[in-house]
Amino acid sequence: MRIAVPTVLLLLALAGAGFASYAFLWRKDPIAIRVQGVERKVASGTTLAAAVQKFGLQPEAGDLLDVQGDVLRADEYPGRILVNGRVALRTTELVAGESLRVVDGLDRREPSTSSYVHVPAGMPANPQFTLARTPGEQELERGRFSGKIVPLGFRATGPSRTPKAVALTFDDGPSQFTDRILAVLRRMHARATFFVVGRLAKETPQLVRRELAAGMEVESHSYSHPYQPPFDRQPHPTILREIRWGRGVLARLGPAPTLFRPPGGSFSPYVIEAAGSYGERIVLWSVDPTDWKPGMTASRIARRVLEAVHPGSIVILHDGGGLALIDPERLGPG
Repeated sequence: MRIAVPTVLLLLALAGAGFASYAFLWRKDPIAIRVQGVERKVASGTTLAAAVQKFGLQPEAGDLLDVQGDVLRADEYPGRILVNGRVALRTTELVAGESLRVVDGLDRREPSTSSYVHVPAGMPANPQFTLARTPGEQELERGRFSGKIVPLGFRATGPSRTPKAVALTFDDGPSQFTDRILAVLRRMHARATFFVVGRLAKETPQLVRRELAAGMEVESHSYSHPYQPPFDRQPHPTILREIRWGRGVLARLGPAPTLFRPPGGSFSPYVIEAAGSYGERIVLWSVDPTDWKPGMTASRIARRVLEAVHPGSIVILHDGGGLALIDPERLGPG
């Protein structure tokens, strides 16, 4: 069967016109949605997943923090992308007028438990948190995962006797900063207690001798500063060895220590007993400006100390250890 060329062209034209009409009827115009409060256009039928990719929506995850505010596990709690304030499947097709909002994951604090340590009257507590000699109970908070312990409130059961003094203590040395700290302390006519790491004292005995010559008190902060797992969760032989070896180093350089500050402030009845078996009492702190954290400045450290300190406070600072060693100039004019 033959069809004239004009007829074919006419049929094709009619078919094209019909297809164009069909396409016109089914064409999907872009729709307007709001992304983080800003109106944006997307093709009709766009899914949530496609919009997330198109606009680069990426919520930040929150961290799990320990009781001292340090990161235990990073990115533990993912953020969310909400559609009209609600969680939606990534395959959900968006409709005009809907709103997308990025919600970052929140940091969360590790669970903790509280306990009380009885503080006998007329003698320093063991563990000791302040210079006060007050009958009562010290409330402690212990992180379930980290094992870290932070002092909370103190519940007095009788009148206290608090000296008009504040104790400055330095942990994790000696280090290259120790001499400069000693110079500042001498200039300020101040005394301090240095809780030194036995291994470092063995490597730099001259620094310990200079601490003693300057009239400072030198006490034990264990031999190698184990803190993972927390000190009170270390095997009992390790705890005893850390106390014994640290004591041995200091006893060869000067008076044998009578005080022990466990790494991270982590203690237990066994740690108290173990230290006591070597004639050492546990000393912790009541004011912690976290001077070792990156970004800390002299003014921030001073402000944190002054906001928290009162007669009888024990302040913890650092002359060594970690990635953020204290700058001696933070203590005052050099």
